Formats: sequence, C-alpha cells, structure tokens
Amino acid sequence: MQNNFIMSNDKKYNFSELVDIAEFEEILISFYKATGIPNALVGKDGKIIFQTGWIDACALFHRANIETNSRCLESNYALMENVSNGKVSSAYCKNGLIDYATPIVIEDQILATLFLGQVLNEAPNIKFFQNQAQEFNYDETEYLKAIKSVPIISKEKMKSNMDCVVRMAQILAKNGLAKLRESELSNDLHKSTKEKIQLKDILDFSPVGISWSDINGDIEYVNHKFIELFGYTLDDIPTIETWYKKAYSDLRYQKDEIKSWHRDILLSGKINKPIHISEREVTINCKDGSERRVLVNISWLGEKCLANFNDITEHWKSELRNRTHDSMLEMVAKDSSLSDILHTIVKNIELEDSASLCSILLLDKEGKKLLLGASPSLPDFYNNAINGTTIGLGVGSCGTAAFLASRVIVEDITTHEYWKPYKGLALKAGLISCWSEPIISSIGNVLGTFAIYHKEKKSPTSNDIERITFAANLAAIAIENRNARKELEHRAYSDYLTGLSNRRYFIEQAELELSRYNRYSGELSLLMFDIDFFKKINDTYGHNIGDLVLQKIADISRMILRDIDILGRIGGEEFAVLLPETNLEDSIKVAERMRIEILNAKLVLDKKRIVYFTASFGVVAANNNSTIDDLLIKADKALYKAKNAGRNRVCTY
Repeated sequence: MQNNFIMSNDKKYNFSELVDIAEFEEILISFYKATGIPNALVGKDGKIIFQTGWIDACALFHRANIETNSRCLESNYALMENVSNGKVSSAYCKNGLIDYATPIVIEDQILATLFLGQVLNEAPNIKFFQNQAQEFNYDETEYLKAIKSVPIISKEKMKSNMDCVVRMAQILAKNGLAKLRESELSNDLHKSTKEKIQLKDILDFSPVGISWSDINGDIEYVNHKFIELFGYTLDDIPTIETWYKKAYSDLRYQKDEIKSWHRDILLSGKINKPIHISEREVTINCKDGSERRVLVNISWLGEKCLANFNDITEHWKSELRNRTHDSMLEMVAKDSSLSDILHTIVKNIELEDSASLCSILLLDKEGKKLLLGASPSLPDFYNNAINGTTIGLGVGSCGTAAFLASRVIVEDITTHEYWKPYKGLALKAGLISCWSEPIISSIGNVLGTFAIYHKEKKSPTSNDIERITFAANLAAIAIENRNARKELEHRAYSDYLTGLSNRRYFIEQAELELSRYNRYSGELSLLMFDIDFFKKINDTYGHNIGDLVLQKIADISRMILRDIDILGRIGGEEFAVLLPETNLEDSIKVAERMRIEILNAKLVLDKKRIVYFTASFGVVAANNNSTIDDLLIKADKALYKAKNAGRNRVCTY
C-alpha cells in the first residue's frame, strides 16, 4: 500500500490536468495588458494551449513573408531545442526581435512551455529595420511604426517577468497535483478503513496535512505534514474543541465562519456512511503565531472523521495581490479619490496577516512633513499625533525612512533609539514593532511611507519584505497618477507662462460669480488692463524679456488682489479681474493701486539696461442685467479710452 502511494509520483501529468486553463489564461491576459508582452502556452505535445497578444511587426510583416517567416521558424526551433533540455532560453530572431521560453517543471516533469515575446532589449536600430523594409519590400512607414510599438524590456526585466509567471504556474500546478493526490489518497483511505497500519503509512507520507478524530471529537492522529504546516502535535490539540480554539483564535471568526460548518460536520457523521462535505477555505493560526491559508476537506469513514488540509498560502497571497493591484487600477481608471484608493490598498495588504496594522503617510509638497494618507486600523489619537510630523533621522520608523529614502525595520519600539521620543504614544496604541518602506516615485523622489505595525516584537520574513515592497509600489502608482491628473487639470485651466487662469477658465469662474451676484444682488465690478507699448518691449529686448514682464505683472496683481478676486490672462498682454462685493468707486481704487505698483516696478537686465513698463485700465460695474460678455466689452471700451487718453491711467465705462 505504501509503495503504491509513493509510485504515484512517477505518473506522467498534463498541465491541463492540474491547472484550470481558463483561469491561467485570464492571468496571462492580465499580464499582457499590464506589460504589453505577448505570451503563449504550449503543451508538452507541441500544441498551442492558448496565446495572448501578437506584435504587428511579426503578424503583418515577418510572418507574412516567406523568407522572414523562415527566420521566425528558425528562432522557434532554437528556443525549443534549449527548452527540451530543461533550460530557460532566449533567441534573437534574424528579423531583429527577441523571444523567450522556459519550461514549467513539476517534480522533474516538463508539463508545458511558456513563451514570452516578441520584444526588444533596447531601443530599435532604425537603420537595420529600414534596410529590412527595403530588402523585403515592406511599406517602410507602416513597418517602422510597428517596430516602434514593440515593447522595450531589459533582459533582467524579462527574466523577472518570466520567473514571476512561471512561479505562478508552478504554484497552480502544485496545488492541482496536491488535490489530485488528495483525491487518490481519499479513495485509498476509503478502501482501507480496517487496515490501520497500512492507513497510517499512507497518511504519514501524504503531501497534505491530515488528521482524524472519533465521533466524540477526540483527535486520534495527525500526520507529519500536519505538524510541519501548523506546528501543533497531538499533545497540543487532544480534541476538536481545543483545535478550534487554537486554529481559529478570533472569536467572531469562530462564531461566523466555523460554528455552523462544524455543526454540519457532526450531522453528516450521524448518517453512518461515507460522505464528503464540501471543501472550505480558511485561515489557520499556527503555533508559532504565523497564519496559513488552507483548503479543508472533511470525509467520514465509518465513525472516523478524516480532515485533509491543503496549503494554498502562496497561491492565495499571489491572488490577493493580483486582486489588490487590479482593484487599484480600476479605482484609478474610475477617478476615485486618492484617499479611497490608499484605504483600499491598506485594507487588502492587512488581509495577508490579520495581526498587522498598516498605514500610508504622504510627504507634503515641501518634502518636510508626513501627512495622513490612510490608516484605518490605527487609533485616531495615534493618527492625529503623527499627522504633520517633520521627517528626520530618528523620527520613528516612517520619519526616518522618508528622510533616508530607505527601508527602516524596528523590531522592538520599546528599546529602539528612533522611537525614544514617541515610545509612550506607541505603547498607548499597543504598538511594539514598526517596519516602514519609503514610497518612491518613478524618478526616485520620496512620496511618502508605507508602514506595517504589530502588537508584539516581530522581525520581517522574506515574504513580509515582498509584501511591504509590493504595497509601497502600488501606493506610488496611485499617488503619481493623482499628481499627473492634478497637473493636467492645472494645465487645462491655467496660462502656462503666468500660472493665472486662462481665458476659458476665467470666464467659467466669472460666470459663476456673476450668477451669484444676479441671484443675491450686492456689488460686482470688472477691470481689464493691458501693458502699454508691449510690442515695443518685445521688439527692443526680445520675447523672453516680454515674458518676464508678463510674469512680473502677474506677481504684482496676486500681491494686491484678494483671495476672492478672480484674475486671469485673457489675451497676449491683456488681463482681467472680477471683483466681487466691490462697487465702481472701490474698483477704481484697486485699479489705481495696481497701476502705481506696475509703474514703480522694473526689470534689471544688467548695469546699463533696465526695463520699465506701465499699464492702462478699464473699469466697469455690473448691473442686474449684465452678462460676462457685456462686462468684457464695456471694460474693453474703457481700456481703449485710457489708451487714447495717453495710457498709464484708469478709465471707467
């Protein structure tokens, strides 16, 4: 019996027997959407299982020409030769692109081959592809356009991508193999209920954790794999009740998830015949304090309750991170608020370790203070206390990480020098350890920090480091996207030279203010001004000096005007200001003050050249029938009245 079980390892498997092909294809479709790298999966029989994406350069040109197609085939043969020897392979096609392939190996069996390509490792040699277009009579313009769309990915990055996808495939295949063997094992167990010695041999060599208990709930056996997975021996968990208390220490989880399931198990045992209960995915607390995600299968064999525990921790974490990544991208695409996106990232990262409490802090515009981004699991008093903390060496984990732009690991807050000023605050919140990862932008700037806290002394494992790095990278994508959107919005509404509202945005704001005026009455005025003899300034000193004059006048205007005033550059050297709650007399005073400040201003180019300038103003007061177009026309007429009267003066309509 024991030998038969071990020999099952020699069985030959197909990839499709172990992995849900549709699910894996969805993963590679997501991979293609995220990276732009085409991919394909080929079975060990050489048949394509599925393929995703195709580069236009190959589909429309290389494969469409007999001679260049033969080059593609030559590259494929070279790849397959290396793969058949169990090697990761890359091949430079004579057509100029690069393909990669690697076998998916489980227990020394090649189940399938993963292909990634076609890509470039560096910017394309345009001359080479121009010559190739001429040689094979391609449409050069379309061909070069196709070449330029080929992904450019370094060898190191391609290897990393390949390793990531293959590892995911291996995890799926291993889980599938474990399930297959578990099924075989369950069949074997059912046939050998009365042969306890042989049964124990099988269980001891099982690749999944196994326990059995009697009808009274006393646990009689746990196998080696069970002890390896969870750390508990039979002495630690003599009864099912004890096991539940240790494995599911969260009382709410016990009540909501486990209690009803256990009741179903007991009821099925009373039927007194072999019956299988649907599997359940649960998180189990291990003896060392860690957690494992497992699939639990329960079967009754007579009066014995057999439980199989299939460890899916790595696969679960991989799926969880993929879902976190996808949900973040979806929220970004839907223009969700940055606060909501960061909150979602934090909550999803906390799911990997229920004992962890995570937070995101954002660096302010000046790069000096950390502001609260998302910290849903930490106490409010703690969040309020650290909000606005100035970064620096020794300022806790996050302040130091942001200052140094490098990871900071504090395993024990009570003794670490970085936490001396904040130890009392941390202990009040029940926090004992804090690891902080700087959130770095694509150009290397610090954007904030991602922190993982625990309520006990704790050192990070390699998986913890992967988790905090993954989280910080996700946060960086979200923050950079938010910043890019804000910049685009600013450009859409602002004059690029002065930073003032452009004509379109000025009119939008002015119309809103005018509608309030028409609804509630009050006072409202508009003034328009432009620079006298501005063309002469440009002709004499150059347009770059003219630009400086425009910027100087914008600065003067900002200095004088109130926050509620609406200022915009509406034409070349023309500016307009809407003055809420201001009558004609007061608006003339504002215009006079601006005129005098502009008159007294100057630009010193060098010791011999100083640029002086003046401006002319037109002022108009609104009435209940005014529209923004009316006010602009009237202010413009008043402005030209000032021009005709000698410039450098204020005139009213």
